[in-house]
Amino acid sequence: MMAASKQQRLTNSRNSIRRFCLLFLGAMLVGSLLLWAQAPPETVGRIYGEDIQVHGPSSVEVEGGFSVTVLASGSTVTVRSGQARLLLAEGGEVGICGPAHFSVLKSGGAITLAIDYGRVHAKLENASPLTFYTPLIVASPVAIASGPRDVTVGLDQSGAMCVLAAHGAVRIEQQLTGQSVLLPQSGELFLAGGQIEAMRNPSGSCQCEVVVARSQPLVQTRPPQLSLLASAASVRPNPPAAENKPATQDPQKPPTIEEPVYQVLMPPLTFDAASPAPPPQPSPETILLVRQARVRPVKVFRGRVEEPPAPPPVPTIAVHKAELIPIPEEMPAKKEVSVLARIRNFFRRLTSRGPCAGAGCG
Repeated sequence: MMAASKQQRLTNSRNSIRRFCLLFLGAMLVGSLLLWAQAPPETVGRIYGEDIQVHGPSSVEVEGGFSVTVLASGSTVTVRSGQARLLLAEGGEVGICGPAHFSVLKSGGAITLAIDYGRVHAKLENASPLTFYTPLIVASPVAIASGPRDVTVGLDQSGAMCVLAAHGAVRIEQQLTGQSVLLPQSGELFLAGGQIEAMRNPSGSCQCEVVVARSQPLVQTRPPQLSLLASAASVRPNPPAAENKPATQDPQKPPTIEEPVYQVLMPPLTFDAASPAPPPQPSPETILLVRQARVRPVKVFRGRVEEPPAPPPVPTIAVHKAELIPIPEEMPAKKEVSVLARIRNFFRRLTSRGPCAGAGCG
């Protein structure tokens, strides 16, 4: 009985140790899963386009005065119309010709593009692995002598698929049967219904040339300045010959008026048809108004200032001295004689003659 009890205690202790070990391992597994879930997804690259929609892990950054969406592993991109360009973080780019819908996955530097429909054009300069997944076909670009890879893969909504290998080769594999074929450089083929046996060689039907330009290069030696005046050295002055020539303008065309250019920087607007509530309005703190201004160069005149020429001499006119003619003095004015004085003078003359005034006075 004592041996049986000892054996029972030993068995119970072993079971307790096993339970403890299982609990410990379970706790470690749950902790590792939680840490893996909390780890941020790897960054795939930056996407540019006018009519695109992004779902899943992504962020928005301001670059060169424009809002740029940064894709992370697990993002889903929809290009409604037009074109888009995805710049990979490790180098290279992927052009998308809409309408297109695809998902991006990244693990340890390897990038996978799961294409639902659309046409993509990948240009890779380095050896980063890139794989195109479709519902039936897997296409993997293969470099030749460590050269660049230039591959275009297109998938219609009807299931028709095309592959073009401009630089390097492409390995095409059927997921259900495991059959594979190597498309050589400069080769192009068309697959109907995802069957390798039904492939044929078209003539230049698998093309996707993206002309969407980036707002600013990713690597900048000098960060962009917002709401600051440009320096005078950055403005190219007009050539000297144009200063003396009058500006000719078409009389039919109205004169051009330089107006200030304003840019509104804000996060992209999103819409989800599956969400019952509308998305929240962007916060005013995330909206930035930028005005572009250009400083005109200061004109500097160089030379010397000379004195004006002396005026011509004024001709002199000879003036002869006029002879002085004596002006006679004015005669004294005669005094006017009154009537009474005249009568008195008349009688004086009569009395001065005497009493004998006749002819017989002797």
